[in-house]
Amino acid sequence: MDLLQDTFLNFFKHYSGKEIPDEQVSRMILFRISRNLMINHGKSYYQKNVALVGEETSSLFSSKGQGPESQVLDEMEAQNLGKIVSELLSTLPEEQKTAIELRYSQGCKLEEIASVLDLSVSGVSRLLERAEKQLLQEGKKRGIQPSSFLKS
Repeated sequence: MDLLQDTFLNFFKHYSGKEIPDEQVSRMILFRISRNLMINHGKSYYQKNVALVGEETSSLFSSKGQGPESQVLDEMEAQNLGKIVSELLSTLPEEQKTAIELRYSQGCKLEEIASVLDLSVSGVSRLLERAEKQLLQEGKKRGIQPSSFLKS
């Protein structure tokens, strides 16, 4: 990044079609632009290249090892969790199931879900509440606590 070149580009972009001020004022403006560009450049360089104390060594000394066995167990647990969630979702009416999937799987906002389901935002909110309550009840019947899966 050429800060000097960017300084003059910013100056001329700002004053394109306008009258350029006298020499003294132009120097002050150029100095302020270059100073701000240097500060911004320094901040971005620092954030990219300097780690906080402990960030580098925390992964070296972590007690939880990620060996092949634990990775396989994690994958199996995730598959099992997915199966359980899909079983619980299959107990919901189609509209509730769609709302839950849009909200938690695809991260849609209430307004977006409302437009898809052709409901009001408050209607979607109530629909999601009923669906979550039904999932909790069904999960309790099966000895599962689905509230941990619903956190967005």
